[in-house]
Amino acid sequence: MPSPSRILGLLALLAALASAAAGAGEARFSPLFTREATDLQAEARAARAEGRKLAVAFTLPDCPGCREMERTVFQDPSVTARFSRHYRSVKVDLARSEPILDLAGRRGSAGDFARQLGAFATPSFAFFDGRGEFLYRHTGTLAAADFSRLGQYVAKAAYEQYPFAGARARAAQAANAPRLQADAPAAGLPRRPEFRLADTAGKVRRLADFRGKAVALAVGYSQCPDVCPTTLAELKAAVEALPAAQRRQVQVLFVTLDPERDHAALLREYVAAFAPQGGRPFLGLWGGDGATADLIRELQLVAERQPSESMGYTLDHTAGVFLFDKAGVLRGLSPYGQPVGALAADLGLLAAEPKHSDKTIQVATDQHLTQGNPRHVH
Repeated sequence: MPSPSRILGLLALLAALASAAAGAGEARFSPLFTREATDLQAEARAARAEGRKLAVAFTLPDCPGCREMERTVFQDPSVTARFSRHYRSVKVDLARSEPILDLAGRRGSAGDFARQLGAFATPSFAFFDGRGEFLYRHTGTLAAADFSRLGQYVAKAAYEQYPFAGARARAAQAANAPRLQADAPAAGLPRRPEFRLADTAGKVRRLADFRGKAVALAVGYSQCPDVCPTTLAELKAAVEALPAAQRRQVQVLFVTLDPERDHAALLREYVAAFAPQGGRPFLGLWGGDGATADLIRELQLVAERQPSESMGYTLDHTAGVFLFDKAGVLRGLSPYGQPVGALAADLGLLAAEPKHSDKTIQVATDQHLTQGNPRHVH
């Protein structure tokens, strides 16, 4: 029979092993890019000691794409498990005023360091080996699957292959569909924006409520003298230009940026004037000051008051139409003044895609990756 001291020793060893295993599990599944780095040289040394590479996320506090990835990607256990095997992850806030130490041991601003790498927008991700040598940079919002693919691409050093090209080509070939004529979303915009706004009947709405329909979202206000009525009239004409079977597959949303004056009854009457024949009625959405401010941040909108003698004030605001597919993925921004035929063609393309199709999501993502272009920077 083992002596009491030997039993105690074995128990202590088991406790230590259990603690180490728990710690490893926590490290593997802890959210990515939560720790802010000020000494990147030290971070690279630590990554090398761990047998990993260094991944740096460049963020800004008001970056919607950064917030979306923090919410949907960096806390996903399957993503963190795979990514953490290869990378030590840290973040650099480009808004910080204090200097940082870069990989060469130079002290300077976070913004200057990001610009040296070609990271001119957020979110951006830069990858380094354990010696601090730069490997790769990607700029733009990514879904969880594509972020995992990015990590694998750099981990395998497959730089002779254009990233994501194989999946993009397969998805585009399978879909056999042309690209939207609308502009590609900005790199830092979330691909699945979130909002909670009330419709004119008082029902709280989210973008997810319209899954299964192509969504065209415009913003403005009812007293707008030109841009808003023109945009809604063009949306009405674009929906009516679709085949009858497709018109009900499109939902147009008009979000007021003037909640102070656009009460429910007024907003309901305003959008009703643009109801498309054979299509779904346009839906007006309203939020209080807080919800409106959240939407402005989420979609990076402009909404600036200008004094007006006759109206009290007007709003200089973002023009154009945000286009979402049936899976709720932001696919494009139709600029103000785009021909109605081009807008109708884009709505028709989105309306014709399968409902909640994985293929639809892949095409949307790959289309963004083509136009947002992750690049190997030398």
